Amino acid sequence: MSSPHVPTVTGIIGTYNRAELLRDAIDSVLKQTCQDWELLVVDNGSTDQTRTVVAGYRDARVRYILNGTPTGSCAAPRNIGIQQARGRYLAFLDDDDVWYPDKLAVCVRELEAHPDAALVCHAQRVVQDGRFVTVSVWGPWSPDMYERLLYERNCLSPGAVVIRTEVLRRIGGFDVQEAYLGCDDYDLWIRLARTRARFHFIGDVLAEFRITGFNGSISDPYHAIRMAEMVKTNILLFENSRVLSRRGRARMAVVYAFVARTFLRFGKWRESFQYARKALSCGLPGLRRIAREVLSRLP
Repeated sequence: MSSPHVPTVTGIIGTYNRAELLRDAIDSVLKQTCQDWELLVVDNGSTDQTRTVVAGYRDARVRYILNGTPTGSCAAPRNIGIQQARGRYLAFLDDDDVWYPDKLAVCVRELEAHPDAALVCHAQRVVQDGRFVTVSVWGPWSPDMYERLLYERNCLSPGAVVIRTEVLRRIGGFDVQEAYLGCDDYDLWIRLARTRARFHFIGDVLAEFRITGFNGSISDPYHAIRMAEMVKTNILLFENSRVLSRRGRARMAVVYAFVARTFLRFGKWRESFQYARKALSCGLPGLRRIAREVLSRLP
């Protein structure tokens, strides 16, 4: 008896009540020039026509999986996909985004050309309501990637990454704790960089990130708080301390100012004031202007 075929790539879509948007995402996978893939559509408890939409694809490579214990995050559906994947590589696709036809072919080629790389991350075209906004170019790589992720910024996007399956399984996939809701991908890159994994960045624009009004990191102001606490937790772990160093305070001052501005944009004055004060408490003169800007606009 012959062994079952092992696909080169497993695509994973976590989805919830976006049946119509989901069609474009799945269609973009079917149009790949690299056809050696499987696609796992992990339904996070939808009550719309999601199951029917997926069943309409008469392609054995497209599999529907129901998450029996639905969550409010992408982490759990992604982890289910990671566990059931058969491909050598994993690629994530949000249900409202699309891949361009050469996405998998280019990323597989790059991973095979760079066997020391844990993942490849490409650029993304950002589109809002059908209109081009910008191109997000991620990276660049440097040997101090772990510290850069902690003290500078997130420089990867899950929809732009193709990663070796064994690498992701080795670190346990995404952290599903509620405190990391919406920023579990950033935490994943930090944990991966902690293992000294190498990230390979390319400038090819191979996917489209669509702003549809359902993007949690944009529509949920509390996402900024969760991101701030996740960053702080990881910095304290890196510094092996219960108290932030001067460098740690500098980073958190920037993060807290970002949180304050986010709440100000949503008209949540109390939270904006709270985090502006946190930014000020870090004691860095360069950021006091940002905090004072927020405070000056409060009613």
